[in-house]
Amino acid sequence: MIRKLRVKRVVRVPAVRMKMADIPPDDYTWRKYGQKPIKGSLHPRDYYKCSNVRGCPERKHVERALDDPAMLIVTYKGEHNHTLYVMQPTTALALESS
Repeated sequence: MIRKLRVKRVVRVPAVRMKMADIPPDDYTWRKYGQKPIKGSLHPRDYYKCSNVRGCPERKHVERALDDPAMLIVTYKGEHNHTLYVMQPTTALALESS
């Protein structure tokens, strides 16, 4: 059986606040699809999918660091199958007014 090579990268970032919902932003839009308790930790792990483009295989999960609760460990799995779409200010104004 051949397995797809999955790209995985781990980043430690400071938490915005002590609430798990306050994850520091990156350049993509994410949709939370799950949460799971972690053995030996008071804090659950949250699971997210990229929601910029339907069908993007990129996922991430976020959990508090055991050694420093003020830090979050963000693990990205997969790769985006689209370019980063940045809305131009004129486009954003046109969408708001319609």
